[in-house]
Amino acid sequence: MAGREDRGSAAGAAAGRSGRGRGGGDLELRPFPEIGAADPAAQREALARLRAWAEQNAEDAIGWYLRDKRRKRVGSRLLQSLAIVFAVAGTAVPLGTAAAGGSGQGWGYVLLAVAAGCKAFDHFFGLSSAWMRDVGVAHALRGELNAVRLEWAGDVLRAGPAGSAGSDGPLAPGELERQLALVARLTDAVAGRIEAETSDWQTEFRANTRQLHEGGALPGQDRPATPV
Repeated sequence: MAGREDRGSAAGAAAGRSGRGRGGGDLELRPFPEIGAADPAAQREALARLRAWAEQNAEDAIGWYLRDKRRKRVGSRLLQSLAIVFAVAGTAVPLGTAAAGGSGQGWGYVLLAVAAGCKAFDHFFGLSSAWMRDVGVAHALRGELNAVRLEWAGDVLRAGPAGSAGSDGPLAPGELERQLALVARLTDAVAGRIEAETSDWQTEFRANTRQLHEGGALPGQDRPATPV
């Protein structure tokens, strides 16, 4: 298949970038299979290896995003729950102490600040947004994988006994091209989804970092001199 090694390299590069230091490690591309077509049997075996390689890479990507989704979901829900608890406590503590004749306003500010910190942590590290992206990518890849499998099965059924795996003759050129196109389509879909998700993550991370710099929360930001 023309350009299939380039597509494989592109998918590998995208997969490596997508790992980007997450807790589950990098998403690696499987080794490209050895291809030979010395006879019809070798041709069919090579095509089967290509299909298995593309499907395994898709399954690996789906599994990686589903595992990452679970981690992000736990972190997001924990931070959101803590933010709600501290926000409620930050409002209730001053009211309760005031009703009892005391003053808990200071603790109210502290609790509200902690609640805001939980929200800021979730926002900066993108736990909730990454959770949603992981779900979207995993579902999209699963749909593409199933669609390719169905088209492949339909192509085999339409070819009939003459195009079955047990046939001694070579595959018809049209059938071969259609099946190679399906392998390329699945490989490109995996690479494209990973690259798009990685690009979204990079854009979000730069935007969040810029917001922190502009707010003076990170070192390296020039602040105006305080008037005497």
